[in-house]
This record gives sequence, C-alpha cells and structure tokens, in this order.
Amino acid sequence: MFLSNYNDQDECNCKHFILNIIVAIGLFLMTFVPFAFAADTDPENKEAPRTQVTTAVAKTADWAVSIPAQGEVLPWEVAIISAKTNGIGATDIKVVEGDSARKGQVLARFDDRLLKAELAQAKANLALAASNMQLAANNLKRFEQLKIKQTLSEQEFEQVSTQAATAMATRDQAAAAVTLAEVRLADATVIAPDDGKILERNIELGKVPGAGEALFRLLRQHKLEWVVQINAEDLDRVKPGMLAHINVANNKTLSGKIRSVSPQLNSNSRLAKVRVVLDGSPDLAVNTYADGKILVGNAKAIVAPADTLVIKDGKTWVFRAKNNSAEQVLVTLGRRFGQEIEILSGINTGDVLVLEGAGFLNDGDKIAVKSVKTAGAK
Repeated sequence: MFLSNYNDQDECNCKHFILNIIVAIGLFLMTFVPFAFAADTDPENKEAPRTQVTTAVAKTADWAVSIPAQGEVLPWEVAIISAKTNGIGATDIKVVEGDSARKGQVLARFDDRLLKAELAQAKANLALAASNMQLAANNLKRFEQLKIKQTLSEQEFEQVSTQAATAMATRDQAAAAVTLAEVRLADATVIAPDDGKILERNIELGKVPGAGEALFRLLRQHKLEWVVQINAEDLDRVKPGMLAHINVANNKTLSGKIRSVSPQLNSNSRLAKVRVVLDGSPDLAVNTYADGKILVGNAKAIVAPADTLVIKDGKTWVFRAKNNSAEQVLVTLGRRFGQEIEILSGINTGDVLVLEGAGFLNDGDKIAVKSVKTAGAK
C-alpha cells in the first residue's frame, strides 16, 4: 500500500532534498577545509627547528694579576777559576763542559815536580836557619853570663846579640819561604771553589797558561736566573720576593722569585732590569730566551670557558642563551688561565653562554639546551 501511494511528485521532491544536502556539504568543504590547510602550512605558525647546545654559566673568580715579560736565562752566579801558577804545563784535566762538580773536587793538575823540589829546598833552608838560630841563642846566653861577671866588653856583647837577632830573622824568612813553596805547590792542583756545573773549559793537556788566565767557568750551585726588562710604568708594582713563571720547551712552566729590581732605567730603551732566580736546578741551557710573567697580585675577573668564544669577521663573540634563543654578543678578552678566559666587557656574572654548538649559530637562532656547566669554579 505504501508503494501505491508513492507518486511522481514525491519522487521529485526527494531528489531535490538530496541535491540540497550534497550542495550544502560541498559548500562547507569549500569554505572551511582550505582555511584549515592554510593554517597547517603557514610558515609563521610552524615552529623553526632548534639547535641542540650545551651552555656554561659565567662566574667571578679571583685571578692573579701578572706582567708579561721576556728575557734570557743566565747563570745566577759564575765562579771564574783561573791559573795561579806560571810557566808549567797541565798534566791532567778531570772535567769537561757540562760536568757537575763538588766543592773541593780536583778539576785539573799541573806539572808540580819543580814545585816539589822548591819546597824541599825551602824546608832544608828552614832547618839550617833554625839550627843557626839555636846556636846564636846559646851564644847569647853564654855572653849574658859573661857580661854579668864583667869579663866582656859592651861592644862584644852587642855583636853577639845582633848575631842572635839576625839568626832569628833568617829562620823566620826561611819559614815564610816554606809557606810560599807550599802555596805554589797547592796551586798546581785546581779545585772547585763551590758546587756547580762547568760552563766553559779553556785548558787542554800540556798547555802552559799564564798566571790569572781563566781555566774554567763554574755555574755556582747549579742555579739559573731569568733576566727580563720591564716598562717604567710597571716598575713600582714589581718588588723583590714576588713570584714569576716562565714558559720553556715541551710546554713546561718553571717558577722563581725576584732576586733584584734595577733602581735605574736603561738610557736607550727606558726599561728596567729584573732578575728572577729559578727554583731548584732546572736543566736549561744558559742564554735560552723565554717568555713568562711576573705575578704582582690578585683581582676579581668574570671568566668563561674559552670554547664559548667564536671568531667572526676578525672579532670575538659569544652567544648568550636567552628565552631559548642565541643572542650574539661582542666581547673584550683579558687574561687566560688554562681553558678559561677573562671577559672584560660584553657579559656579566651569571650569564648563560653557549658552549658546544656555538660555532654553528647565528644571532637569534632558536636553541635547545642539553646541559649546563659552571665556569670559573675553583
């Protein structure tokens, strides 16, 4: 019965209804879908990728203030060991340049045969003079007894008295000759006056040096000093006893103390000479040129790891992490200690700086921090 009541008019109305629904759905899709797609693809609404970085926090540290300097490593003190004999040749040389020597050690010997003979002769003369003196003394005693008995003239007594005095003087002269011969014989053996190292040797086997001719130069106590020149404006800050560090080969650093500060400036360079005695007995060649620094006190410093620095266009920058962005900051550098460096201007204590990844950033880049390190901790 239902089918019998369904006529053509009803079928037409149904088709119009379905068509209206399809049109409405189409209009909806045309209106809202493009806007949703545009919202998803709009670059302003899409977050840029973030660079993964690590950071370090700038801290304040108490760092030493130093004055840079350059100079030569020279002997602390040199002993010039000279020949004390004349006309005799060297028969034995015990050391060469670079050898260590102890105080009293024999360094060289000279032909001493003639000197030994002279000493023997001087001793014989002394014995003869002593015998004559004794004889004269005995005669004087006997003549004194005769004088008391008044059996001797005054003139005869004075003659005997003078002979006794002459014999005593002759004995003293012979004793002095023995001492002189002993000294000359001892001088034929050259000994080290102090502990140290032989810097120079100017004697060879058989050579006959003149008296006073230098045979050896000895570095006393194995000590070296660093002799540097400093500017006049730094002179009032440098005092004896201050510490100094010098840089030598193989990345080694030696320490020492200021021995003296020159009270005058060089008339040409307007620099003052400072002598620094190095600690211990460093194995350095004399006349080595080295740079270093003189420590004159301590001062507060804002420090950061050296790896936070980025060189661009000939300038030094750091990237400061702020609101998940990298802010490029121009900095001025100061002192350096190990892997940390002083920042004189550009940042403040507590600033968070990009450490790993800084070289890949530009100003304003988005960042994601992986870890934070503290700089300047002691």
